[in-house]
Amino acid sequence: MAAPNDLVRSTLSLIESTGLPYPLGPLLQLFISEALDPALAAQYMKDRLQRGEASSLVDDWSYIIESITKNGRAPPEPNDTEKHAIARRDGGKCCVTGKVGTLRDPLIVAPILLIPSGWTADKAGIFDMLGAFFGPPYRDWWISYVRDPVSPYYNHWLVRKSAAKAFASGLVRLNRLYPSMIEYEVEQVPIGPEDLIEVDGTRPLLGDHSRSGIIKADPRFVGSQARLCKSIQYLDLHKRLSLETLPQPGLSVMRSNITLQNRWCLFSVFVASFFTVWRLVPSKIRIFCYRVLQKLGERLYGRSNDYAPVQRLPFGLYLKWNTEVDCSRNEFNALKVVRQHTLIPAPKALDMVDEQANINDPSSWPTSYLLMTRVPGFPLSRCEKVLSERDIERIVIQLKDYVSQLRDIPQSTNSDKAICNTLGEACRDPRINGAAPVGPFEDEAAFSQMLRFSDDPARRGNKIVFTHVDLNPRNILVDQSLQLDGSISWSVTGIVDWEFAGYYPEYWDYTKAMFEGFRWTRRYKDMIYKVFAEFGNYLPQLYVEKMSWESGDGV
Repeated sequence: MAAPNDLVRSTLSLIESTGLPYPLGPLLQLFISEALDPALAAQYMKDRLQRGEASSLVDDWSYIIESITKNGRAPPEPNDTEKHAIARRDGGKCCVTGKVGTLRDPLIVAPILLIPSGWTADKAGIFDMLGAFFGPPYRDWWISYVRDPVSPYYNHWLVRKSAAKAFASGLVRLNRLYPSMIEYEVEQVPIGPEDLIEVDGTRPLLGDHSRSGIIKADPRFVGSQARLCKSIQYLDLHKRLSLETLPQPGLSVMRSNITLQNRWCLFSVFVASFFTVWRLVPSKIRIFCYRVLQKLGERLYGRSNDYAPVQRLPFGLYLKWNTEVDCSRNEFNALKVVRQHTLIPAPKALDMVDEQANINDPSSWPTSYLLMTRVPGFPLSRCEKVLSERDIERIVIQLKDYVSQLRDIPQSTNSDKAICNTLGEACRDPRINGAAPVGPFEDEAAFSQMLRFSDDPARRGNKIVFTHVDLNPRNILVDQSLQLDGSISWSVTGIVDWEFAGYYPEYWDYTKAMFEGFRWTRRYKDMIYKVFAEFGNYLPQLYVEKMSWESGDGV
């Protein structure tokens, strides 16, 4: 008999091999990964798949999810006295966000979950499937509750209206901190680019804040939603994709008509003229203005995370700062080169100014400020799960075109240094020596000496081409837009973060796109393979790079 973990892994792989249309495969995989006992769920799933029941499995799992969401019925509503008691029990704050109510977003006493409709029906397979997912005791409790709903105190709580909507949609869940029955941790789990809800603290306490003996919310309702939340989203995604109107046959390469129009519009001419004059203003004044805009941007749009030294500003601008001044100089030049030679939707570099270190402060570092335009869209890493197969196909075609355009950029830097940044200077890449400057290099052989397995045949004979260097799903922006065939689909709207760009061996963008592969889904990896397959077989180079990464390079 297979070990539990082996059984789970083999069944998840079996689901992938069924060829179900996206997102039905991930939907079935969640039946296993979110089950109370994944091994029990995997065995149930495996038995039915081996009988050729993949389609009916999807139907049954969808039936279970919809029975407790759109087809569920509201539990008996508490009366006014009970509502007041529930509000006191929950401390007068939202049980999910910890916030008080507002006029725009009031507090309400709402059901934690609807009463499932159909779980007690005689639909073949549902009873056993519920047992495989929840476990027999948990399932039997649910069946008992469906037949005889308990006191409203157990299945109602005080929440903000927006939090109740996000919870019902599966965008947020509360994970119980075992062994406590009342301590939880908030986890926001959107599969797409939905905005996160604001929370005051991440550790809700679903106890009796009034200390007056009021019945507490039953953790089994909260726990059931936590196990079902991602399946709720994937099923909703499946419904949306099924209702989409298919575009006419024949995909066209979209070269960002919006970008082209904006590039030559009157406003763009004004902006270019303004910044031509603005760059004549003393650097101290410009730096002061950028810091003011940075603070304003933080108030309007929130502060960027600690790993991204970039801030959205008003007026469609972004400000990026860096203590490695040469990186900012390279990005400023790279953006100009890309806009000059390609139609790739990239930010427009408007200004760059350096601030010298304070000689009286040993902790002070020189800092550069790069001002650029904002390109629309969301990181592909946030949206990949909600894309249809046709969206993926369109994005692959776009990225092929953009990579081709990059490779057509002529090298106009030092003629005797083949591998360098866009200014003909030293290369920087987190993959090599922690982004310390190296080179420039006369040829690929000299560059390969900086890498492990430098004499491997895969590190020889590659063309040197203009390279983004960090083409990962965080830096590829996508959004829904009107296509040439009249449909509304996802497409690439921007490529950002060009600070390491330069001239590298032709495989570098492909292998770097696969760097940190443990973070990326198989779907993303397949997409990137299709993008670069047109330019050559880079699997030998990827194999050598993987061996290098596993040996500690780039860590």
